[in-house]
Amino acid sequence: MENKQDYAILLYYCYAKIEDAEAYRDEHHLFCVEHNIRGRIIISDEGLNGTVSGLLSDCEAYMAYVKADPRFASTIFKVERHHAHAFSKIHVRYKPEIVHSSLRHLDPNVRTGKHLSPKEFKELKDQEDVVILDVRSNYEHKLGRFKNALTLDIDNFRDFRKK
Repeated sequence: MENKQDYAILLYYCYAKIEDAEAYRDEHHLFCVEHNIRGRIIISDEGLNGTVSGLLSDCEAYMAYVKADPRFASTIFKVERHHAHAFSKIHVRYKPEIVHSSLRHLDPNVRTGKHLSPKEFKELKDQEDVVILDVRSNYEHKLGRFKNALTLDIDNFRDFRKK
């Protein structure tokens, strides 16, 4: 009988230039099929974005595969243990952006914010002169939000630019 330790769900993204993203999509898809990784992965010229599940050993092999590529060596995976596959199929798709924003002219590897630890973020957000702009969707706001954060009335992140 399977238990909570048998499977994992991985969430990740990595902005990194991929020269032939459509060919890499094929290679990536084949690895997932061979290792029974299921979920949704977007591959674009600007990087990877995915949520996948699999047996813990297959997920460990997948993370090693991704990180073995120097372009994705810094990828941080959020790992959640699970009792079964969270997805029924694998979808690896080429798309123009890994997060649809219509801001393709911006490169988050060139200009980005400072990474904060949870403790640093809490200290910063609690300061009087700090404003948190939460650009998640209405659905995500219903699930939870930061106290006193400003939210936008958007159904998809791609609508952020219009606000």
